[in-house]
Amino acid sequence: MDPLIFIHIPKTAGTSFRLGMDAVIGEERVCRDYGASSVETSPIVKQWVKPGGDLWQFGCAFRAAGYQFLTGHFHAIRYAGLFDVAQMVTFLRDPVQRVVSEYQHHVRNYGYQEPLETFYRQKPNINRQQRLLGGVPWVGLGFIGITERYAESVGQFNRKFGFNVPILDKNQSRDSIAEPYRLTESQKTELKRLNAEDIRLYRTACEQLDWRIRLEGKEQGYVAGAFMREERGRLLGWARAERGDDPVVLRLHVDGKPFIEVKACEYRPLLREKGVGRGGFLGFSVDITDLPKGAQVECTVAETGQPLVGSPWILKK
Repeated sequence: MDPLIFIHIPKTAGTSFRLGMDAVIGEERVCRDYGASSVETSPIVKQWVKPGGDLWQFGCAFRAAGYQFLTGHFHAIRYAGLFDVAQMVTFLRDPVQRVVSEYQHHVRNYGYQEPLETFYRQKPNINRQQRLLGGVPWVGLGFIGITERYAESVGQFNRKFGFNVPILDKNQSRDSIAEPYRLTESQKTELKRLNAEDIRLYRTACEQLDWRIRLEGKEQGYVAGAFMREERGRLLGWARAERGDDPVVLRLHVDGKPFIEVKACEYRPLLREKGVGRGGFLGFSVDITDLPKGAQVECTVAETGQPLVGSPWILKK
């Protein structure tokens, strides 16, 4: 199978997952990118993935070495030109708890002495999960697990990709996800305000995991897809079934009333570039010129009722 790319977002149980993959496929088939100064980073990453380096040569060396798994604290966009987004996987965690966990990690391991508020107000620590996935259609990732549902997520990952990754608890003795950190109400309020994008991302990913579980064993199974934008009197989106290669049939409602059914088979060149699937022939568009501003457009998979990400869409025209 094609190699998997693991976007290891800090403090999301990614170390447990990575070590589980080491045990299953062998460390020699795991390539690591944890930064040029990290002893964990693989030599071919240090050689080619750097300012002025040749990413294409890295891809050639990666495949020649027989690697099957690439992991690290990198932005998804870094490798989107070499590997399909559909081969990328990650874990997300409750954004408030993740930020506090990373703060405690810095205090414990790097001697960080500033108060929590100073840490979480710094730009690099705000909406970090969203930023690490930015630049790619994250809905099209091959799998998104949820840290608070780690065992359940790993089980789904194993069934989709045919692995048997064990459930490990590396790092969780000092960083329990079962007992949330105690914060003052003002801290919670500020953290939620600062990380509103991450909270939306996390909630959506939780809903998508629920649908993945609900549709397990169904013929069409889970569908990745989302509304994209309004353009010249049309509402655009895309959808791709994980099972089979037939175009997804979508059912749209406007303000709760049936509107139209469409097939997701229009060409989307940007999605083709990111390797989302079907050679880019997975888009759909509907005429909204006669619909009023503020109308709510719902879009679901006709076969299963699964809603697309971004549904309902409130018309902005």
